[in-house]
Order: sequence, then C-alpha cells, then structure tokens
Amino acid sequence: MSSPELWVVALLRWLLLCALAGAIGGIAGRALARGQAAPGPAALPGPGALRASLLGLAVSAGLAIEILGDNRLAAALTHPSLSRLLHTGDGVIAVVELASFAVAALLLRLRRPGLSVVPLLAVVGAEGVRAHPDGVVPVGGAMLTWAHLLPAAMWAGMLWYTVRAAVAWRSDPAAVRRLVRWYSLAAAWLFTLMVVTGVVTALVLVPVGSLLTTTYGRVLIVKAALVAAAASLAVAGRIWLRRASGPVPAPGGPRSGPALATKLEVGTLAVMLAVTAVLTVLTPPQAPIRSLSYQHRTSQR
Repeated sequence: MSSPELWVVALLRWLLLCALAGAIGGIAGRALARGQAAPGPAALPGPGALRASLLGLAVSAGLAIEILGDNRLAAALTHPSLSRLLHTGDGVIAVVELASFAVAALLLRLRRPGLSVVPLLAVVGAEGVRAHPDGVVPVGGAMLTWAHLLPAAMWAGMLWYTVRAAVAWRSDPAAVRRLVRWYSLAAAWLFTLMVVTGVVTALVLVPVGSLLTTTYGRVLIVKAALVAAAASLAVAGRIWLRRASGPVPAPGGPRSGPALATKLEVGTLAVMLAVTAVLTVLTPPQAPIRSLSYQHRTSQR
C-alpha cells in the first residue's frame, strides 16, 4: 500500500473508531445521566448515537470500497472485485461492520437504543478479529482487543456526552458536579481495564527492544503519552470538582459547566483514537502467525 493510500485508510479507521465511541458511549452516557437520583435543570441532550451510527455506516462503506479495488480507489471504481470483498477475511469484516452500523442506525431510528447496543458490540467483535493481536495469538488476541477497545470507546464516548450534558445543565452547577461525579466513577473502571489490556497488547506485539527502533513502537509510545495526558486532565477535572463542591455559585457564574480540563480531555481522547487508527495500518514488530486484515498484507509490500 502506498503512503497516500495508507493515510486514507488510517483516516477512515479513525472515523470508524470515533463513530463507535460516539454511538456506544453516547448511549451509555445518557443512561448514566438519566440514572441520577435527582433530575437536572433541563432536558438531557440526545445521545447522538444515530448520527454516529450513520457515520460508521458511511466509513464502513468507504473501507469496503477500498477492499473492492484491492486498496486502490481507482481500481475500486473501474474494476471492483465483489469476490475479493465476500471471500476474504478482511472483506467479510468490512461487510459485517457495515451491516452492524446499518442495523444499529435502524434500531436507533425506531427509538430502541438498548437493542442497538447488540449490533454495535458486533462491530467491536469484528474489530477484535481484524486487529493485530489476533494474528499473533489467535482467539486470545481477539478477546484482548475486545477488552481493550470497548472500555476505550465507552470512555471517550461517555466523556463527550457528559460534557454536552454539563453544558446543557450549566445553569445548575450542583447538577453538573453530580453528573461529572457519576461519570468519574464509571470512567475509573473503564480506564483501569483499558490500561491493563493495553499493556498486555503492547507486550504481545512489541518486544521491549523494538519500542524505540520501529515505527510501530514509537507510535505506541505516543499513544501511551496521550493516555497519560488524558488521565492527568481527568485528575485535574476531578480536583476542580472537589473544589467546586463548596457553596453553590450563582447560575452562570465561573463554576458553571464542565471544567476546562474536562473539555481538553475530550480533545486528547480524540487524538488518541487517531493514533490508534494509525497503529492499525502499521505492521507490528512481532510477526503475525497468520494475516487476516488487508492492512497486514499491504503494509508489508
């Protein structure tokens, strides 16, 4: 795969991860906010899961088109190969993800957010089969990716929803603090699971001596730094929350809405997902036992 094509695939994979996070995290975030003991000062914003699922549908279609042309857009438009799409592992995964986002969007349109989680989890499952760890440790690698990707997507998506809800509730700082506190409890568990599985994944894919000598290892270090930065911003936001737990300020005062650190945390997680997408199109130092995804094959050409 040439460099421009690789970056196109990386961009599409970033958008797919953002769509997954927005859909499944938005649903979880709204459920968490609605479960508060006391109502907020205004109606909660919608989860945004329908728009995210439609984005995932469009991105999955783009990835399928890439496979139709053997990773060459011009060939996909002039000489598409349906056989390549339906009879290869990477093609089947693209079709599964496209169908899953389509079903999720339909269920969300029918106001069935609970049921829409099932096809969204199917996307997580497909990503686990496609990911690098499954090529190194079949089955076990896929399960490791599921345990890493799901909490990462929920962390990012729930945070984005929490910030939107906090902005909607900014006239009631006490409700905002309560909302962020509930999110923080869930995020702590998600973050812990994501870090543990991320460390195990790194050990599987990157020998210690390859961290600084390979592109994959260096990009992985960048991702680890972004995770650490997001965690630091999360801690800063929670410190703000504790300090803001004193006398309730007047509506619209300086403590209304989410903390600046929490807003910056959202941006940091978006960049982290972008770096994760880049990792999916790079070849890890640990050679795979089998190669399923088109990224594995083409990045070695």
